[in-house]
Amino acid sequence: MIILDDTLLIGRGQVRSCYRHPQDEPLVIKVPAGSQKAQIQANHKEMKGYRFLLRRHGWLDCISHCHGFVATSHGEGLVCDCIRDSDGTISQTIWDIVHSRNKCDLDNILAIAAQFCAYLAEKDIWLFDFNLKNIALSRQSDNTCRAIILDLKGRYDNNEFIPFSSYIGFLARKKRERRARQLIERINYFYAARHNPQPHCSLPSPADF
Repeated sequence: MIILDDTLLIGRGQVRSCYRHPQDEPLVIKVPAGSQKAQIQANHKEMKGYRFLLRRHGWLDCISHCHGFVATSHGEGLVCDCIRDSDGTISQTIWDIVHSRNKCDLDNILAIAAQFCAYLAEKDIWLFDFNLKNIALSRQSDNTCRAIILDLKGRYDNNEFIPFSSYIGFLARKKRERRARQLIERINYFYAARHNPQPHCSLPSPADF
């Protein structure tokens, strides 16, 4: 069993928590954040989504690859790539960058996001969860950034009453286009809200927008 403690914690969401792998620096371990059904099932949905992507596209360099399940002190964990910058630092997500009060090149972030969405459309990759916290920007040695999506549940995490977009290509593409537009809107919204805050107004979660 792998012991996970808060010194290894990278981030905690409503469904899962993400920890650095204590024995393997290039990897992370995602574990359920609680005992609810959605929390327990999330890792298996992601593995199914990952296998679907591999069958459909082969190896992709725009995703965090999955490497199987392990037993941990927080329950069954899913082992995935730890996305890092060229200097070894764990890469920040779009949310980390946009939400920071430090200098943020908004135009560059928007351009990277637009290029990423265009790439998904060109390759017809069925990924839909464009939450700002689910896209890491890996800074390369030439100071450019590469967008990498961290959540691969995709078609297996569909909240539609009848999930047609999980199986019908036309509807999947329309959904991806809609989510791509929302990603750009979210980046602009949260950047403006963070850098021009209104008095007595707290920011909503990016997942709620």
